[in-house]
Amino acid sequence: MKIAINFQHIDPARGGAETYVADLCRGLVARGCRVEVYAESCAEGALPAGARHVRVESKGATRGGRIMSFARRSAAVLEGAEHDCVVGLINTWRQDVLIPQGGVRAASLEANARRFATPAGRALYRLGKRIQPKFGLYRAIEERQYDLARETTYVAVSAMVKRDIERFHNVPGRRIQVVPNAIDAGRLAVPQPAATRCALRNRLGLEPSDLVALFVGHNFALKGLSPLLRALALRRERNPGSRPIRLLVCGGGKSGPFRSLAARLGLGDSIRWVGFLPEIREAYWASDFFVSPTYYDPCSLVVFEALACGLPVVTTACNGAGELIAQGREGFVATSPDALVELSQAFEHLADDGARALMSRRATELGRAQSFDRHVDRMLRVFEDAAAQRARGPRPAASKPHLGTNKKSRKSLFQS
Repeated sequence: MKIAINFQHIDPARGGAETYVADLCRGLVARGCRVEVYAESCAEGALPAGARHVRVESKGATRGGRIMSFARRSAAVLEGAEHDCVVGLINTWRQDVLIPQGGVRAASLEANARRFATPAGRALYRLGKRIQPKFGLYRAIEERQYDLARETTYVAVSAMVKRDIERFHNVPGRRIQVVPNAIDAGRLAVPQPAATRCALRNRLGLEPSDLVALFVGHNFALKGLSPLLRALALRRERNPGSRPIRLLVCGGGKSGPFRSLAARLGLGDSIRWVGFLPEIREAYWASDFFVSPTYYDPCSLVVFEALACGLPVVTTACNGAGELIAQGREGFVATSPDALVELSQAFEHLADDGARALMSRRATELGRAQSFDRHVDRMLRVFEDAAAQRARGPRPAASKPHLGTNKKSRKSLFQS
């Protein structure tokens, strides 16, 4: 099977989506597929030997202009190429299968707005986002991506994302396949877990007997660090004699406002602000459980990684990865980030060594079951079905995105 993958930059060092593309290519080549990657740049060694890089150059003075230029130019190049199936991710529209790894933008905007306590605050946040130039850019791309005349097959990384695609883009459910994200658990292994645990704890001034929770993220607000801190304070208030929890905060986000909040809540001494940690495996092995009370996450890879390292997980129903967690078995799923009582009760349960040890074993099983090999097999079946659909007849002509009546705006979006 000859497969084209359309993605602007292939570099695992840039983030999760880039790592996913490289791993997907590797898995497809291993299964005998001929893979061509239509990308502007590709880091050395990112693609397997059997994959071919077709360079598509973008032009533009701004990042948004280059994104639109790449989407338009790659679509033109792919129109004249021969493939059984074309696969796109994020900001492209010429594809048989679309994998919106970041979820649905309208759903993300709606979820982000819930961080604000008042209706006025939420409305102002949404308005501020909508008047930004990039909002129109992404809307223009999405209108092509979700044009039903294209006969595209959509892959949602969770049932939550499937519902969002149906709700915000009116895509029939029969055209959406749910295939959760996956991980390579082998990358998380360390030669001596106990030594790794002790080494990081020593560096951070933690005792071997300390109960340690781990939070990982770059957008601290979206990932729910504020409600996490409030839930920790609520637990201490409701159970003054309860076992203390030490929190590791890992990630490159701006920590100033959250440090101030922690100080006001009296949590300053119990938190270690680790910052960006190049070897995140150390944090997994040094911790006792993982917490991510996120406002929006299509299907969090760090949740699967934490599970695979034996960490019970506390997350929210706003995280697609939580759909795989059985309540009280591998962790806990709160109804929302602001369900502080639910979060604090989960923390109290995890403070029990016996209960946590049992959940840890179950967490390991669940995390390692999310194997990338199994994921590639499922994706390949989706690609084969899409190729068969494509072979049944010519693809209908696609309509152009609606960009409004402002001629200057239309020109800036499509100018290369």
